[in-house]
Amino acid sequence: MSKKSVKASAHVDQLQAQLEDLQIKLAQVQEQEKRALADYQNLLRRTQENRLEMIQMANRNLIEALLAPLEHLELAVAQHSDSGLKMILEQLKRSLTEFGLEEIKAQGKEFDVQTMEVAEGSGQGKKVAKVLRKGYLLNGKVIQHAKVILG
Repeated sequence: MSKKSVKASAHVDQLQAQLEDLQIKLAQVQEQEKRALADYQNLLRRTQENRLEMIQMANRNLIEALLAPLEHLELAVAQHSDSGLKMILEQLKRSLTEFGLEEIKAQGKEFDVQTMEVAEGSGQGKKVAKVLRKGYLLNGKVIQHAKVILG
C-alpha cells in the first residue's frame, strides 16, 4: 500500500468515526426534542384541566351562594301568588339547571345517607316524612344535603 492510500484510509476511518459520533448526537437531540414536545403537550393539557377546574369551582361557589336566595324566593312565591315572582323563580331555576344544578327529590323516598341528613328529633322510620331544607346536586355531586325528618 502506498502512503497516499494509507493516509486516505486513515482519513476515511476518521470521517466514519466523526459520522458515527454525529449520528449519536443527532439521535440524542431528536430524543430530547421528543421529550420536550411531550412535556409541552402535557403542560398544555394540565393548563386546560386547571382552567376547567377553576371555572367549575367558580361556578360552584356562585351557585352555592345563590341557594339561600333561591330558597327565600321559593318561600315568597309560596306565601304570595304573584305571577311575576313565579316567573322570576322559574327563570332562575331554569338558568341554574343549565349550569348543572339538580334538586334532590327526597319527599317519600328511602333515606339516603349520600344525599340526605336527618334533622334532630326525627322519627325512626326509613322513609322521608318531611323535607325541612331542599338538597341539591351540581353536575352529579352533592353541594347541599337535603335536611329531612324520617317517619
